Amino acid sequence: MLEKIAIVLVEPREPGNIGAAARAMANMGLSRLVLVRPPDHRVADAFKMALAARPILESAVVADDLAQALAGFGFVAGTTRRLGAGRRGRVTPRQLAAELPAVAAVNDVAILFGREDSGLTNEELQYAHRLVTIPSSAGFGSLNLAQSVLAVAYEIFLVGGASGSGGATASARRAPTADLEGLYAQMERVLLSIGYLDPANPAHMMRGFRRLIGRAGPDAREVKALRGIFRQMDWYLGRHGEPQGPGRDGDQD
Repeated sequence: MLEKIAIVLVEPREPGNIGAAARAMANMGLSRLVLVRPPDHRVADAFKMALAARPILESAVVADDLAQALAGFGFVAGTTRRLGAGRRGRVTPRQLAAELPAVAAVNDVAILFGREDSGLTNEELQYAHRLVTIPSSAGFGSLNLAQSVLAVAYEIFLVGGASGSGGATASARRAPTADLEGLYAQMERVLLSIGYLDPANPAHMMRGFRRLIGRAGPDAREVKALRGIFRQMDWYLGRHGEPQGPGRDGDQD
């Protein structure tokens, strides 16, 4: 299972923190590191903190943006400490780890960690199928980047490394993130065109749809079917003209 899981660091600021995160990964049997717009991570400070995890740094995949980094992953978990309406339904690392043996049996898994000072944005967390919060003291809940990676990786190691997968039944192979993002873009465009989404803030309701579809974990065939529905709506709209949207004259109960 562990070989299917990647740690994704989004815009880390300090090479030393990247090296320390790589060491935490190696401690817990993880080896796939993805860096989104990092500083130079092959420098003395990073290697000093990584110690024997130097090969993880040297083989890290570097991506220009998060969409590129996640394109091939079927399951994405995003870490967050902040509260908010858009960050409901969070799980602990232990709860996430319990879910991963079945998911990772047929899917590549990405676990996102944000910037040292500000974490992940709401827009970046839209990629996540699960939001993960590490329990910590209410008096001082801030963890540094490597500590966060270690806390999550430890729970995963207990399930998938030290204890094995326990013969967990494999879940369905999920559609890759790139396919889901194509669906979401099409869905938003069509729902805007029929007057369902608020043009001033379409992301507000789309976040809910993303979480709903993410929890369902559709496979590639199911995503294709959903896209077919929205394509048909597009065709119908083009053939019959603009529909009456909410609040327009001609609305019926």
